[in-house]
Amino acid sequence: MSKNLQYDERMKRIDDALSLKEPDRVPIIPFPGTYVFTRYGYTMEEIMYDVKKARDGLKKYVLEYEPDMATNYSSFFAGQGDLLGKIGIKSLQWAGRPGVNINKNSIHQYIEKPYLGDEEYPELLSDISGWILNKYLPRNFTLMESFENLNFKSLLSWQSLAGTPQFINPQISEAFKILGEVGEKASEYFKGAAAFDREMVEMGFPVQRAASTGCAFDQLSDTLRGTIDTMADLYDQPENVKAAIEMFYPPTLNSALAQAKNSVGKFVFIPLHKGLDGFMSPKQYGEFYWPTLKRLIDDLIKAGCTPWVYTEGKYDSRLEFLKEIEDGKVMVHFEDVDMKEAKRIVGSHSCISGGFRSRILETGTKEEVAEAVKRLLDICMPGGGYIFDLADTLDEAAKPENVEVMFETVKTYGQY
Repeated sequence: MSKNLQYDERMKRIDDALSLKEPDRVPIIPFPGTYVFTRYGYTMEEIMYDVKKARDGLKKYVLEYEPDMATNYSSFFAGQGDLLGKIGIKSLQWAGRPGVNINKNSIHQYIEKPYLGDEEYPELLSDISGWILNKYLPRNFTLMESFENLNFKSLLSWQSLAGTPQFINPQISEAFKILGEVGEKASEYFKGAAAFDREMVEMGFPVQRAASTGCAFDQLSDTLRGTIDTMADLYDQPENVKAAIEMFYPPTLNSALAQAKNSVGKFVFIPLHKGLDGFMSPKQYGEFYWPTLKRLIDDLIKAGCTPWVYTEGKYDSRLEFLKEIEDGKVMVHFEDVDMKEAKRIVGSHSCISGGFRSRILETGTKEEVAEAVKRLLDICMPGGGYIFDLADTLDEAAKPENVEVMFETVKTYGQY
């Protein structure tokens, strides 16, 4: 079969599942983690600094296992180590970064902290550009610490020349110089990533991600306030939280649309970090989290995109919300939920995925893996509308023989 026909066959299988139809068999798209590199002899430390090794690992992975979709290497930050190091980002750590004690095969680590102070909401809400320039950038990027006193307002007059001496500061001028160099190399990097995606298509594999974004609540909590402080804000300053969420909504949509515009990928990836059971009550979820998430999903659908709603953590109490999504337009992933209930409540409206824990790939026998796959398929595949995916990610500790059995079982037992 030609590569074009293989691509068409895989895409039809996925589209049928998304449309809540029964495809020829259940599509299988395990969320790739470190396994797609370590399986072929590379460490994550190498991957962070050598994009050629990342490409090689991903190619070998799709050729060995033939998943129904390929993945992008940029989603791993693969090959970005040098550039991230030059700007001195503080909120992200990775294997191989000088001075960081991270295992050589660890995925990148996000360092969450409150970059937005308790009393700084009014400043953020009244002048977001100024706050980002003078507060967020200096606090999160070593390269831009000197931006703390930059004042672009002084340039807004007929005497704007009087505001330019601030750029004499050698730290500021050097920072802008390096940012220009990093920006040029980053542009080349993302052009290369797009070319790799097209190469995957030419090899017969649809590409999973067209774009990545987050819901507005997570933009606030992940990036500026941190989990603990955001949850306290729900009680101490709820109106400021709502105002910030509304302000952050347009960029969550526009960023996704800009990324997806020229991408060959299928899904707009929306990982949900803070909406899980236990972080907030169902009432709070409905008040603070769901409105802008639902709006993001609806607006992406209107723009012709396919949202990939990636729930993380326990999500049992959120299932009734998720059934409000327009039928047959979205893939909803589950990490920790009663999959029978997910199939019953959400599965009649949206394609569901996930539910298979990778732990059994690390500790189980081949027979145990096959039986676990079959149990999940018995629950999720009837009537269509299911894509097989891990609850979590496919990582280094997975036994290759178990990964092979997982693929084989889905492709045989998962036939309609």
